[in-house]
Amino acid sequence: MLIISKSEAFYTKALFFLFGLGSMMIAPRTPDIKANLHVNNGTLGTLISLTAIGSFTAFMYMGQIVHLFGVRKVLTIVATTLFLAMGLQPHIHTPWIFALNQVVSGASWAGFHICANTQALHRQKLSGIPILPKLHGTWTAGALSTAVIAVGITSHVSLAKHIDIGVTLVWLATLFVAYKLRGVLLAGSREHADEESKASVKSILIYLREEWIIVIAISMGIMLEMSTNDWASLFTKEDIKASSSLSILPYIAFGAGMVLARFNLHTLYKSFTERQLIRTTAIFGGVTFMIGIQVASHIAPRHHTAGLIVAISAYFCGGLGSSFMSPGITTIATRNSRFPSSFVVAQMALVNTTLFFTAKIAISWVAQATSITTALMIPGVIFLLTSSFAKLGSDTLHPTE
Repeated sequence: MLIISKSEAFYTKALFFLFGLGSMMIAPRTPDIKANLHVNNGTLGTLISLTAIGSFTAFMYMGQIVHLFGVRKVLTIVATTLFLAMGLQPHIHTPWIFALNQVVSGASWAGFHICANTQALHRQKLSGIPILPKLHGTWTAGALSTAVIAVGITSHVSLAKHIDIGVTLVWLATLFVAYKLRGVLLAGSREHADEESKASVKSILIYLREEWIIVIAISMGIMLEMSTNDWASLFTKEDIKASSSLSILPYIAFGAGMVLARFNLHTLYKSFTERQLIRTTAIFGGVTFMIGIQVASHIAPRHHTAGLIVAISAYFCGGLGSSFMSPGITTIATRNSRFPSSFVVAQMALVNTTLFFTAKIAISWVAQATSITTALMIPGVIFLLTSSFAKLGSDTLHPTE
């Protein structure tokens, strides 16, 4: 059985950290993007949801491309296009140009996602140790770090300077990490690309027919995380009436909850089965998030500080609840499927992207017609219902690191 070296473990974690740090750099500053574009909540949400078009296209073929050319080559290209597209966003003031940028960003993000997770699942399979939860925790730590940085500089540094400098540094660091991991990154293989990873309408239908339950489960399980990336800062700024800097705090709280839980999942695995974790985290996260959001919005007009504290607490609890879903259900899916890990990751993400597109549009226009507080009940309810899929997990304890 493979023993992963300390050097490989460090640089693999660095890859996930940089992915979270760079890809989520815009998220805490969504209100600034909205101001640049001069659009309402419904239009902004629709524009952001267009990343699904690029992601869908990439997920159709990315599993095959990664197997054909290898992780390092593909990672270099998609990291470059992702951070270039992100670097352009603060300079865009025209909605239709921003829409095109979102398509490119979505395709590049999907490529990075496939590269990182395929590599992690490949090494996880060889080692027999569930390393993916900690790596997803490291990704979240990167996303949390970029939000903390945003809190400190939002009032002092322009959006353009923040993003331009940030994505350039992250891009260079990502290329360095890919170079350091060159000896262990999954190499290209035409045989595997042709026989194992080819995506087509037929292959998608076959996968959905066999694995539709788990696909729905993971889509519902990460719905709260998805909505937080898009709406946490806007919710706090518009419904709680917080300042630009303080509006980022609930986003940070959600990330902090996820990091805290994900870095301790190995401890939970010793005492709880996958079934227990799915059921408990879905109920806890969904209920506390929805109640907290409603209470925060209700008391904020009269007690602003208390409303902000409740909102932060609601997002923290939501983060704790969401922590297990993405790495946990992905591990279950790849373990139980007859398809190779890169294909499973790509197909799950492809279907998720389609479902998220519909959900994002719905959330956007409910927010426009009513309020962001009301709209956020949609992902809250969906996440809560993930508890009904607990039977997908194992009812036995698993080995840990």
